[in-house]
Amino acid sequence: MRINKYVEAVDGLPLLYIKPLNALVCSDLHLGYEGVLADKGVFLPKVNLKSIKQNIRTAVNKTGAKSIILDGDVKNEFSTVHNEELNEFMELAGFLTTDLGIEKIIVIKGNHDNFINRITGKEFIEVHENEALISNFLFFHGEKLPSMHAQFMIMGHLHPAVTLYDDVGSKEKLRCFLSGTTADGTTLVVLPAISYFAEGVSVNLESVSQIAPIFKSRVDINSMEALCIGDGETLSFGSVGGLKNAIEGK
Repeated sequence: MRINKYVEAVDGLPLLYIKPLNALVCSDLHLGYEGVLADKGVFLPKVNLKSIKQNIRTAVNKTGAKSIILDGDVKNEFSTVHNEELNEFMELAGFLTTDLGIEKIIVIKGNHDNFINRITGKEFIEVHENEALISNFLFFHGEKLPSMHAQFMIMGHLHPAVTLYDDVGSKEKLRCFLSGTTADGTTLVVLPAISYFAEGVSVNLESVSQIAPIFKSRVDINSMEALCIGDGETLSFGSVGGLKNAIEGK
């Protein structure tokens, strides 16, 4: 789904394609999630990395992208690097470069990415501390406001989703992109989480200003368009404010 002439949501996938950069963007991978929980006695099937790889493979096949930007929370643990995080990151990097022909991996550090520099030391991997300005595009994770400005801003962190109800009260949560404009006219896109296990924050039901401070000062989330990810397609569900009103009027 085209967001503007430079940016499109890859249909049915939690990835953006930036045409001028020939680059894919995804966020909130939370690699090593199952291994971290296993150490705490919670055992889940190891599906996260497999799902991420399949999503990226499909996106590369659709777009021909040669670079990928990992827009924060690449790993899961806050205070250390778990062995599973290291192993999965190196497996992903090898898959991207060897299997898919990706030439550059750009990592924007998120709030989960302390110590990530320990696991990235390859010449084709570029790490940025909080944000990265590439041409007219500013990539930042979103747990704090960016210090730079650009024509286009792309963030993660929020894990946006929309919760929908049917006539009998059953509900379904769909991951979504948010697309809108800041107070100074900058285009802002918020990425859904690519992690298999990150269900998302229902932006039409929950307050998000404490999670992502950009919604306190620079953009009204109610004015943003929700682009929901379905089975093989991405569809506009209108504004967040409209979705909230629909729930309230139910």
